[in-house]
Amino acid sequence: MNADVIPRPEALLITEMREKPPHMSMSEAARRAELSLTRWRQLENGFRPFKGTNYPEVAPAQTLAKMARVVGATPEQLRDAGRPDAAGELEAMARAVEGDGQFSDRQRQKLAARVRELSDE
Repeated sequence: MNADVIPRPEALLITEMREKPPHMSMSEAARRAELSLTRWRQLENGFRPFKGTNYPEVAPAQTLAKMARVVGATPEQLRDAGRPDAAGELEAMARAVEGDGQFSDRQRQKLAARVRELSDE
């Protein structure tokens, strides 16, 4: 592998969307997506450095969907970038937010914590 790994189309989409006004830093985007800054950087840049060599890095569909949601990318844009799997994940996230009654365990935990906070107030 050479040092000049070209980011995949979906990584370029995430970068483009994140840098649109109002510009969002990588660290803020990573925080909102609940990813480490290191992981966000690897996926957006399209490579993971290891022992002096850069290896191509492809985001798992669910992780890419989280990134897309944070930067405002659409399922159609993900499909155009060659990631229909992530587009489907992003659509599923949107359905959950719209209230189809299906919540992930993490969403249920966050809701329960928020209810406890409100109960204390």
